[in-house]
Amino acid sequence: MRTPLHGFGYKFSGYFMEYGPIEADNLDAAKTQIRHRLGVSRLPLGLQIWDLAERPLARWRVDVAS
Repeated sequence: MRTPLHGFGYKFSGYFMEYGPIEADNLDAAKTQIRHRLGVSRLPLGLQIWDLAERPLARWRVDVAS
């Protein structure tokens, strides 16, 4: 029996845009998919990756100017 896939999101350090979902068995598999998607051998420093079950992707939000 196969375990269900988890959804993962990722975000670059210093940016507000969040990307995903990446469907993978675990965090290491998600990192591999993100490296392949970005076309790099190592993930950039500060890249944040999280399980979407813990926190969903944020939608676009515009702060109201004062």
